[in-house]
Amino acid sequence: MFSKTKKVKEVGKVFKVGERTFYPIIEISTVEMETSFTESISPLAFVVVEPLKKYILPLTEDEFDTEEIIELVFQ
Repeated sequence: MFSKTKKVKEVGKVFKVGERTFYPIIEISTVEMETSFTESISPLAFVVVEPLKKYILPLTEDEFDTEEIIELVFQ
């Protein structure tokens, strides 16, 4: 049986609250089989930008590459 899995991290719709800008980071997982496929979307973190600082708010206990997350937002 043929099966292929792919995971991609992306930035969701950016929004502002006061002076803070929030960049939601999501992971899209796709599993392809011979005659079907399935996808799931999981929230990973928010990158928050304030006038004097930037930081990441993780939404899971899973480990992730902070450099990769920063590159997604500020590339």
